[in-house]
Amino acid sequence: MGGSNSFGGAGGYSRFLSDAQTCSHNLHIHASMNNTILTLTDSQGDPITTQSAGSAGFKKSARSGPEAGYQAMTKLIEKVQEKNVQIHSLHVLMKGFGPGRDSAFKAIRAKTEWDIKRISDTTPIPFNGCRPPKARRL
Repeated sequence: MGGSNSFGGAGGYSRFLSDAQTCSHNLHIHASMNNTILTLTDSQGDPITTQSAGSAGFKKSARSGPEAGYQAMTKLIEKVQEKNVQIHSLHVLMKGFGPGRDSAFKAIRAKTEWDIKRISDTTPIPFNGCRPPKARRL
């Protein structure tokens, strides 16, 4: 555990990393059924660049496919190279069950030499959760 008592960071996962194990950058992959949104942040969680399947040129239902996730990650990699960001170690955080989830990760492995230290799944799963609405009767 770290030396401080604060549990800062995105999602509270930083409390499990010691000071020697922190990664230099985090990559958030939010893969919904309609779009794939990618955000690269520094170790404190401040965003460096972001990209989505829609901003990569895919429109309407084409945003939901695996090819859109792959192309969005390719565009994000180009943005990072334009900004001359040096990524020494990477923590990949995946959220959602969309089709762009695996293809975005495959693009990282195919197009870059980034050292992926950690992969986490941050998909919110309810443990019993909220009560569902009353059944509709006609």
